[in-house]
Amino acid sequence: ALTLCRLAPGDEVLLPSFNFPSAANAVLNAGGIPVLCDIDPDTQNISLKDAAGKITSRTRAVIPVHYAGISCAMDRLLALAKEAHMTVIEDAAQAIGALYQDAPLGTLGDFGCVSFHYTKNISCGEGGLLLCRDRKDFENARCYRVHGTNRDAFLNGECDRYTWVCPGSSTAVSELCAAFLSSQLSCLRKITAIRNQRLMDYLDFLKPIEQEGYGKLMKVPGYASPNGHIFYLRFASESLRDHIQKLLAGKGIDAKTHYVPLHLSPMGKKLGYRPKDLPESLACYDTLLRLPIHTSLTMEQAWQVSEMIIKGCRFYG
Repeated sequence: ALTLCRLAPGDEVLLPSFNFPSAANAVLNAGGIPVLCDIDPDTQNISLKDAAGKITSRTRAVIPVHYAGISCAMDRLLALAKEAHMTVIEDAAQAIGALYQDAPLGTLGDFGCVSFHYTKNISCGEGGLLLCRDRKDFENARCYRVHGTNRDAFLNGECDRYTWVCPGSSTAVSELCAAFLSSQLSCLRKITAIRNQRLMDYLDFLKPIEQEGYGKLMKVPGYASPNGHIFYLRFASESLRDHIQKLLAGKGIDAKTHYVPLHLSPMGKKLGYRPKDLPESLACYDTLLRLPIHTSLTMEQAWQVSEMIIKGCRFYG
């Protein structure tokens, strides 16, 4: 998607710091400069206020991440992008099956990028999906993905032989991986429904965490229909988060933290960022814990995990 944007040297792309390095690497590889933004404390998605303050005459694009399968506030983001003449590349890596209002995530911007990595709700091991709003971008992407050739047009009978037509790479999913993915896609609604039910169970069982001041539950805004990819808590302190993580690990329950914010990384420092530049991303790094959520998790198991957490907080407090 960033290659299709044809960035010029010095062009800037906005993206959240609480993020995996893939998007920032793509900006650098396309010749641009990643501009790291802070996040919203309720959704862990890009802060539109912070992003708006970092728009310059060189800003070409914005990459919102739909963290945990929860949509960014897309109407506001699209309005901001239109005003600033920015391309919107939705990072919907975690968002297959999730919606903003009635629209599937990845279909609202100029581009949408979905992941089929083995950690996602449906998988083919590696691989992904690129969605293009503009037909010309789609045609260019078809060539890019097969070494910059018009091989797809040849296979569709649109030309008598194929040749090199543009810069490209080899990003097509193999036929074996595509066959594996096809069977998963047929189960997407069922997988999403099961994971969402466990997400809702956690929200119900863990209410005392907020009521008693031990932390904040994952938020699902009214505009968002989640996909149950991740369930997380943000605890009141780093020490309480670490205490609960160790408590669960002692019972054989694998609860994980998440990203090291990009601005805290060695590469972030090379780009000129300091730890306190993005305070909400830093706080999220210190306090967020992801709980087990998958299609084999039962309601009873979600309740047991929740009870351990609640008792652990009360004992710690």
